[in-house]
Amino acid sequence: MNRSNNPWLSISAADYETHMASPEVGQLQFLNAVFKEILARQRPSSLLVPGCATGNGFEHIDSAVTKRVVAVDINPEYLTLLRKRFRNAAHRIETVDNDILACEFAPASFDLIFAGLIFEYTDASAALALFRTWLHRAGVLAVVLQLPDDRLAPVTETRFPSLQALAPTMKLMTAEVFDQAAAAQGFFRVEAEDRRLASGKRMYVASYAPR
Repeated sequence: MNRSNNPWLSISAADYETHMASPEVGQLQFLNAVFKEILARQRPSSLLVPGCATGNGFEHIDSAVTKRVVAVDINPEYLTLLRKRFRNAAHRIETVDNDILACEFAPASFDLIFAGLIFEYTDASAALALFRTWLHRAGVLAVVLQLPDDRLAPVTETRFPSLQALAPTMKLMTAEVFDQAAAAQGFFRVEAEDRRLASGKRMYVASYAPR
């Protein structure tokens, strides 16, 4: 997908946040809680957040522990809002306006990569290959996936129709398919669980380590 026709560029920060936080979706709150859990458990010194959007959960980053934070998103409006919100944060946040597959980081740059709901919109194998390179040998890739469900629309309808632009490009994978893709790129699964939201949607929360 070319950057020029990426549907994320047509979705305002206000639409994104209000849609994601709406009672019928509830994913903003869910991702925030999961990110908080993972940060507390992993305590990374260096952190990469691809598809960071507007910085949901960044208030949980402990600057006494995490010395480097890199936030990547393809929508520059999201990054502008993130920088505004966290301009007084003790930790400096490096923002990168780009598709994650076009980014370049040195090998073994990060202790933790938090990939929350991004594999639905990118080439999973290509992203996993990059993440494997960018992680320290003792690093962790934390993943949140939306699992497929024939009874539910991939993108919940809310009063923000702009989000429906994502539906044609959204690709949902089963946990088994993702585990196989991760294994093919040199990861092994450390832990995983399914979590169901109030909307009925199932989320796969898993951690992987490099082999």
